[in-house]
Amino acid sequence: MGESTTYGHPYNDATSFNGWLREYLAATSPGRTWEAINAGGISYGSERIVRLMQELVHYKPDLFIVYCGHNEFLERRMHSEIIRIPRLVRELRGLASRLRTTTIMKRMLAPILRPGGQNAAPATGLEDEPVTLLDNTLGPSAFTRDEAWRDQTLRRYQENLVRMIDIARSIGARIMFITPASNLREASPFKSEHRKGLSDVDQRRWHQLYDQARQDYAGGASTTNALAALDQAAAIDDLPANLHFVRGRVLEKLGRFTEAKAAYERARDEDVCPLRALGSIRTILSNVAAERKVPLIDFEAFLEARSDHGIPGAAVFLDHVHPTIEGYRLLALEILKRMETEGIVHPSWDQANIQRVTQNVTSRIDSKAHSLALMNLCKVLGWAGKREEAYRTGSQAAKLGPDIAMVQYEAGLAAQLFNRFDEAVEHYRRAVALNPTHAEAHCALGVVLEDRGQVQDAIEHYRLAVQYGSAKNAGRDQANLSNALQKLR
Repeated sequence: MGESTTYGHPYNDATSFNGWLREYLAATSPGRTWEAINAGGISYGSERIVRLMQELVHYKPDLFIVYCGHNEFLERRMHSEIIRIPRLVRELRGLASRLRTTTIMKRMLAPILRPGGQNAAPATGLEDEPVTLLDNTLGPSAFTRDEAWRDQTLRRYQENLVRMIDIARSIGARIMFITPASNLREASPFKSEHRKGLSDVDQRRWHQLYDQARQDYAGGASTTNALAALDQAAAIDDLPANLHFVRGRVLEKLGRFTEAKAAYERARDEDVCPLRALGSIRTILSNVAAERKVPLIDFEAFLEARSDHGIPGAAVFLDHVHPTIEGYRLLALEILKRMETEGIVHPSWDQANIQRVTQNVTSRIDSKAHSLALMNLCKVLGWAGKREEAYRTGSQAAKLGPDIAMVQYEAGLAAQLFNRFDEAVEHYRRAVALNPTHAEAHCALGVVLEDRGQVQDAIEHYRLAVQYGSAKNAGRDQANLSNALQKLR
């Protein structure tokens, strides 16, 4: 049970922790028939998981394994006292539905099956499918700091955990929780916001200090001076999440890793668009599990123990919350070990057998599907304004899909947004070589070449964009061509 991490995003069930667990159970405990059902859903929060569990108890499962906590603030609650979307966002919804970034998110999520939504009785006021604060809005800008909403959401999360336990035990089933883990080192906050009432003068001074610290850090200047500037900014306003994220980077560079980890955690917890489980989520989950005597797998602590200086990053995560395939595999083994501790299973820990299963699953991974999954993830990260993460993911996708034009094109966009223009040109040229009729790649390549003064080359690609482009983009492509031709006169 759970959210997109349970589903196995950005991949699918085969490499989810459920998929790995299914394979390991069959190999290590062959004397029993095992049926592992993946009921994870994209954007599912605890409210929806409770609702789905109320249906699934009719199938008499033996064990519920629940991974949730990242989406508690994502899905729109049908409670007027909780949800408060800014008026500007409400007015701009119609515009947002026409934005390319919004259609990217819809295009990525639409084909993905969300189990359990269609036939569920709407007992909680929730839609049949998740309607999140990011759908049909301007993304993270839909969020604003609201402590009352946060407190109510956390209380609701705690109540839902208790409801899950009661539902499972009502039919004699066991339940097991997993602590949601997240990327601290490479996942920058989705949205930062100043404290209310901060004067314009203080805001300007804050941004001067913050920008100075970033420049000192990026330019290789004194890291100590960068930290001093951040400390001065924090004295003005210590609420913006991006301040603490940059502070974490600086402290890491200084070798002060314990402080760096605390700064990264503060950045996660001050994120106004909290798409990573807050520290308070972990506390609530631990307390409920202890009070109700429910087994808890602390996946967060598990990954911390396997990360440099205890700070999880890109080595174990693809983005802000979704593990690598290896991370999913390791979680499956931890679940199997806990099932053994609880007396649910008595596996034969033959390492050669474990290795055979691992090789079999890995050999079935389709590199093209892997590349396309990362490409979609790259789009979403770009949509969220996380350019560095999008660039990193796009580069991985391009390596796995060197012969897929759309992957090369998206990798080019990510590189261009991250100011890696040489790499962008390489990706775009690769895309049009693979697919000479790829109008969007021709257009994007023309833009970069024109900006670099290679106007004649840009014109050739603009002509091809006009030739192969859609009617929807005809005006843009004609304008690009016309403007470039004017430069040659």
